[in-house]
Amino acid sequence: MKLYIRTEANQITATGHVMRCLAMADAALAKGIDTVFIAAEEASLALVHQRGYESICLFHKWDNFDDEIPLMQELIHTNAIEVLLIDSYYVSEKYMKAMAELTQTAYIDDLHAKIWTCHTLINYSVYADLFAYKQEYPDTQRLLGCQYVPLRHEFEHLRPFEVKEQVRKVLVVTGGTDEFHFMKEFCKKIAADNKWQAIHFFMVCGRFNCDQEQLQAMASQNRNIEICEALPTLKDAMEDSDLLITAGGTTLYEMAAIGIPGICFGIADNQKYNIAGFEERQLVLNAGDIRTDFFFENLMQKLEELIFDAARRRTMSGQLRRLVDGQGASRIIEAICKIEGNE
Repeated sequence: MKLYIRTEANQITATGHVMRCLAMADAALAKGIDTVFIAAEEASLALVHQRGYESICLFHKWDNFDDEIPLMQELIHTNAIEVLLIDSYYVSEKYMKAMAELTQTAYIDDLHAKIWTCHTLINYSVYADLFAYKQEYPDTQRLLGCQYVPLRHEFEHLRPFEVKEQVRKVLVVTGGTDEFHFMKEFCKKIAADNKWQAIHFFMVCGRFNCDQEQLQAMASQNRNIEICEALPTLKDAMEDSDLLITAGGTTLYEMAAIGIPGICFGIADNQKYNIAGFEERQLVLNAGDIRTDFFFENLMQKLEELIFDAARRRTMSGQLRRLVDGQGASRIIEAICKIEGNE
């Protein structure tokens, strides 16, 4: 058996979809199952190639799924595809129905925008219980909740996070892209106020961040700011930091697996449920949406508040660790490939 995954990574979709799919590909490989990635454009396969996985490029417009149906029909027939995992916000009802008629399909649904035709529905988010999936998908295998968060294997079986009395290092990430230039504006705020000089800010630029040259120039003028290009994993950087500032995407679940306390903010509409779910459970402080007025004022206030509250950081860390155990990718593979689990 081979697992086939249809997804994309570009300046619009960023890299989150591909990264979580790579985690599932790793979990499949650990169980003796090879994975083949399918994308419309070659640029979307760069990360896949770096990791050594087989791929197929459709050479097609990346967000026009209806027009690629004939291509996928031929591909499914030619390659005898038994399981197709689909991870994109740009699919259509027509496309999903066509794929499900040809093979076993699994779909990652973290928006709940429509009711999709598929054999397995996956929503690993903290807010999955908000939706009436049982009634909407009565005959579909449903993989719901944080036990299915698809993180890479290095996020399993981690030691407890050490919360120190003093914060010395803050990790800052936005995900694969930074269209609102968060990093640049944040650097300006840090550089403009001497009270941050004792703290080292380690800022990881996403693959599609277009401000890296300017950020490096700013860092060269401020010894407490360090700019790093995209890392293959944030695990070591998280474990080596005292506090995290992150956009409200998949990084929140990596944060939970590590147990590093921190602050999140919104950069896209599809993050609102994630952020609300983590905030309601008091797992993070929420600085708000970057597209709103007074965002940075609120962020800097939250940062100062958390830095000087070690007790709160310890409570956050413990609660985060209880949310995610890092074994979600394996659970998904066991379910969609119909193999017996080890639990």
